[in-house]
Amino acid sequence: MNVLIITVFVSLILVAAGLIFFVSRLRGGDFEHGDRLSLLPLDEDHPRNQQSRHERL
Repeated sequence: MNVLIITVFVSLILVAAGLIFFVSRLRGGDFEHGDRLSLLPLDEDHPRNQQSRHERL
């Protein structure tokens, strides 16, 4: 029975440590880089590149 109590206690400590680490990384801005990279293909071309394509045609 003592092993069960120790296992539950250690599990709660690990969950708390994981949540603290996640919140600290969330406040640090580590997850914003992925949002920027996922939206990068949707960004429009630069106007200079569009003008040079129209001039060629």
